[in-house]
Amino acid sequence: MLSENKLKPEPDAVYKINIWFWKFTDLIWNPRRHLKKIPLKEGMVVVDYGCGPGRYALPIAQLVGPKGKVFAVDIQPLAIRIIKKKATREGLTNIEAILVDSYDTGIQGSSTDLALLVDTFHQIGDHSALFREIHRILKQDGILFMDPGHMKLSRAREIVEGISLFTIAECRGHDMLVAPKPKQ
Repeated sequence: MLSENKLKPEPDAVYKINIWFWKFTDLIWNPRRHLKKIPLKEGMVVVDYGCGPGRYALPIAQLVGPKGKVFAVDIQPLAIRIIKKKATREGLTNIEAILVDSYDTGIQGSSTDLALLVDTFHQIGDHSALFREIHRILKQDGILFMDPGHMKLSRAREIVEGISLFTIAECRGHDMLVAPKPKQ
């Protein structure tokens, strides 16, 4: 059973400040640098968990193409509105924005090729619930791409290994490729 605790987004005013901060930092530290590191292929089904205003979800939707799909998942209603608006403006029909209030995404089990956790992991309150959901939605040969953000890599590795649903396949600098263990 997934966590019954409802997740609470930060207030819209704080979120709007964060958006401006991300726009500024993106000029210096371009988030698209990750796109070259993420094992993306045309036609993939990708989940961007904690998608924010679409810094990754939108360019990934372009890269996976019309045969692929991106689920942009966030607890912040403003993020979901922004994603939908940008996707419409860019003519992206392969992106679905999902507002959640728990770790449950509602995405069909064993249906996704790749889950993305970029600069989100340090904000997660229930790592076990998050990993159960990601394990549930990933295909057996799927992969989780993680950048633990403001969390030390050693702490992120400790959490991943302690939950026992995934195996760390590779570490690339501050990024991790994590494979699901067989489903029971």
